[in-house]
Amino acid sequence: MPTFTEQQIIDAAAQILEAAGTPAENARLVAELLAEANATGHDSHGVIRIPQYLDSVDKGDVAPDATVDTVQENPIMAILDGNWGFGQVTMSRGVDIALKKAKASGLAAVAVRGANHIGRLGSYVDHIAKQGMVGLMFVNAVGTPGYRMAPWGGTEPRLVTDPIAFGIPHSSGTPIVMDMTTTVVAEGKVRVQRNRGEETPDGWLLDSDGKPTKDPNKLYGDPPGSILPLGGMTAGHKGYGLNVAIELLAGVLSGTGTIGKDQRLSNGILLIVLDVAQFLPIDDFYRESDSFIAHVKSSPPAKGFSEILLPGEIEAKVKRQRTDDGIFVEDETWKQICDWGTKLGIELQG
Repeated sequence: MPTFTEQQIIDAAAQILEAAGTPAENARLVAELLAEANATGHDSHGVIRIPQYLDSVDKGDVAPDATVDTVQENPIMAILDGNWGFGQVTMSRGVDIALKKAKASGLAAVAVRGANHIGRLGSYVDHIAKQGMVGLMFVNAVGTPGYRMAPWGGTEPRLVTDPIAFGIPHSSGTPIVMDMTTTVVAEGKVRVQRNRGEETPDGWLLDSDGKPTKDPNKLYGDPPGSILPLGGMTAGHKGYGLNVAIELLAGVLSGTGTIGKDQRLSNGILLIVLDVAQFLPIDDFYRESDSFIAHVKSSPPAKGFSEILLPGEIEAKVKRQRTDDGIFVEDETWKQICDWGTKLGIELQG
């Protein structure tokens, strides 16, 4: 497998996105967020997405030079329309607006529609938390190539892997970040296993007959398999319930709509930002949260664990490791990217 530095991934991704008609500033922004996903260990939302994005541009489903419009706005809320541009560009604009409004009013809500896949949610809430703010994100997906999750009690997929994320500031400077799907695993992680020619772990997938499988290809078959809801076979009603709530909050409130219709591929987003300092002094927040965290970490580690980690600490550890060792990209993914480079008239090194 080829191995890259984060900067090499940024440069290669920006080059190929710009060759596809993306303005240089936007190409760099998308590339940075893809590379950050790889650097923090979330390869499912890294450069493996480039072939998907370029295919969408080729089909006219993504307008690489689209501008972002403000549809509605008041002091504490806004609705943005990305006009079918890259989701990372639209969402980054939404984050900037939400931060500004929350700083002025204490809280803000921004809904986003008309945006293609926005990438890793954790990147946005991490950035928000580093500004001393709390970020909450709810994201649905419509127009996906196929349904990925059966509703609790159902046998055929009807839902997709809608994610939720939050970022909370921490005195160490490394925010507490939770970014998770309402299925046991993100679809992109199944895609990574497929591209690597590896089986998926037990408890991820069911085949089209509803039987457990470790073959990632079963998810993309005809008829397709499904990913188990968060909670698995015994408590999947919890992930299913979260999925329904996200569809209604992110999909309906943003004007994107919900899964189940013949629609263009896009994410609907509801972002809520709270300014901690307008609820209580930030030092008081840190003092109380540090006391709580020390209490949690005082639990003796279970067998197989060396320490208690907070949400977000694993990503920080992986980023330090990959900064030293490099970021590997599976051969199949890199081949797909290079094939697109050839099609667009550029040669990528690696």
